[in-house]
Amino acid sequence: MFLKFPQRINKIIPEVLKDMNIEQRMKNWQVVEKWAEIVGARISEHAQATAVDTENLYVNVDSPMWQSQLFLMKGTIIRKIKKYSTSIKDIKFRVVDEMGGH
Repeated sequence: MFLKFPQRINKIIPEVLKDMNIEQRMKNWQVVEKWAEIVGARISEHAQATAVDTENLYVNVDSPMWQSQLFLMKGTIIRKIKKYSTSIKDIKFRVVDEMGGH
């Protein structure tokens, strides 16, 4: 983006935010915030969405059994996530020893 000076800040900021893809990042992040609502209470007791990037949701799970189960449910979960107008295409499940808050 080439700027001609001087320009008003209210003209520059929307362009910068668009270039940074902030709106899509916020849509993707809401999946982390609404994870329990998306998958339900039982699953969210064993799996927590912890991060997101432009195409991936990262989920920590408390056991290999839950990792396998959620891997089988991945397509269904991604379809639910698409209702939030995200650009998420995949979910990465990782077994962790300690789940925060559990």
